[in-house]
Amino acid sequence: MSADRPTVHQRYPVDVSYMVADLKYNARDGVKICEIQQASLSLFNGDTYRGLPEEKSIHAELLRVLSSLNKKGWIVSEGMADQRLVAALARSPFWHNPKGLIDLFSDVNFTAVSKRLPADIYNLASYQGFIYMSWDQLSVIYDFESRLRGMIAMDKSSFPLWIDKYRMTRLFAQDGILADIKPKWRNYKKVYTKGLAAVIARDLQCDTFVIKPRGNFMGKGVIITHYADLDKVLRFIIDHEGPLTQNSDSAYAAWKSDAFDSFIVEEFVASDPIILPHVENKIFQPTMRVAFLLIYNNHKHSVHFLGEYWKTPELSIDEAGDFMHKHKDICKPPYYLAVDASVREAVQNKLRVALPLLHKRMLQFQSAAGEDFYAPINKAMQISVQNTAEF
Repeated sequence: MSADRPTVHQRYPVDVSYMVADLKYNARDGVKICEIQQASLSLFNGDTYRGLPEEKSIHAELLRVLSSLNKKGWIVSEGMADQRLVAALARSPFWHNPKGLIDLFSDVNFTAVSKRLPADIYNLASYQGFIYMSWDQLSVIYDFESRLRGMIAMDKSSFPLWIDKYRMTRLFAQDGILADIKPKWRNYKKVYTKGLAAVIARDLQCDTFVIKPRGNFMGKGVIITHYADLDKVLRFIIDHEGPLTQNSDSAYAAWKSDAFDSFIVEEFVASDPIILPHVENKIFQPTMRVAFLLIYNNHKHSVHFLGEYWKTPELSIDEAGDFMHKHKDICKPPYYLAVDASVREAVQNKLRVALPLLHKRMLQFQSAAGEDFYAPINKAMQISVQNTAEF
């Protein structure tokens, strides 16, 4: 590490990241995390299916927990994908809601307090408040770490990780507890051979696979396939050849513009099936979405759960249709369901141990990577947040 490179504690005396995990849960295997992303990219359409009063919604719980750490905040509307998140925080009398950077820095009070060094840099309550904006807004402020030293930049530690699935996934391999809650996975170079499918099957020791591009979200590019079709899928995503080239499904179309030189393959893990009473009592293969805050405060890591629900594919297990459309969730009403209390407790008990360990790895990432901290992000953020939806 360079002598002038900031240490973890210098760059992260405190940290608060609003995150979401998509995971599988079954009684035999327990929790298996498929994806972790910034929660501000999700619209949480399933929140209303949890059957709870408005004051216990994910956004309301987010405000409650943030307020227990530091009441004040500024959320910049422009560039934020989830405008319901913006509205929820802006309803607080202690939060300000400038439309963009011009409005933010026209606020004389903000420009004065944002530079004020906190009395205790390791205590969230000592700061002037939270600053919450998208990376394409924050990155314009090239010296934000010194200019906004009195503020807590939300999601700061997750910016270098969320845009590249491989970066986040690698963190799970660095700890035995984290590795245990991740399906088996490998990263493969985009070099097609006739024997690649057999190599992958041997590596992962399974016959159903989830193939993911490193740089896409909203489910784009995620392909779920059996071994019988794996070679055909690999030929398409690597060389863009074969019968799948005419498939217009976003799961396939996204690969035509994928710029990464490698891709992730993960074993497919199923949740215990659930019944949707409001969808003719059909049986579905679900994925659980869990929203949470990762917090580093006073030299201690903690996780605060904000809410969870099941999301399902459009096709039930028993309906006619291809395998992927019965196992890849659609993220649209009415394909949601509240999580049973006993299952929620089992999942939270596992994550309560694992997620603080993951957060620690996130904060250590810069030093371990040995590269420019924000270098990969600016190019990736050419993706328009106007197209962001629940994934």
